[in-house]
Amino acid sequence: MKIRKVYIASPLYSSKEQQENCEIDEVLRGAGYNTFLPQRDGFAYAYLFKQVQNEGYAYEEARDIALGIIMHLDVYQVCEGCDATVLNLSRCNPGEGTITESALCFRSEGPLVLYKGNNPSFALEHHSPLLTGQTRFQIVGKVGSIPKKLKQLEHMDESNYVRTMNIARKLFKDYDPRNKSIGALASLGKKHF
Repeated sequence: MKIRKVYIASPLYSSKEQQENCEIDEVLRGAGYNTFLPQRDGFAYAYLFKQVQNEGYAYEEARDIALGIIMHLDVYQVCEGCDATVLNLSRCNPGEGTITESALCFRSEGPLVLYKGNNPSFALEHHSPLLTGQTRFQIVGKVGSIPKKLKQLEHMDESNYVRTMNIARKLFKDYDPRNKSIGALASLGKKHF
């Protein structure tokens, strides 16, 4: 699958985070990718909410409309509008929206890159395997390495979601939570991981 457009998933809470997002965007565009950068291509809630209110909607209606527009735009871009997602984990708390975008990409079988940047606290064993496992526990440490990782993902035989589900079925088809055979699970795990 040829990756042409990349969604940049990241918190937007601070100017530092937005600056890092722009650096990722610049590297991806320099490598020939189109991007969807939410802070540039999406909507800021406060602005959108006021604009919807200016259209004559009451507070609660305007709130619901603005939130719905943002949610549906982001879901569309992650699941269909873009070919891959880069998840920026360079901050200690990536935020619930960022993690949701990662899960959407994983479940829709899109290529996903986890980028840790200069986050010294990022270590695989300190983060949920439900997040890091979405990329087979592979994390990119330098922004300049993201395009190379995307090129590698273009040649995957199966999505990480399909691979994960195939392994999960083999490991847990006959799983009995009352009799957790760690030895058998570890043996199978070594074979698949």
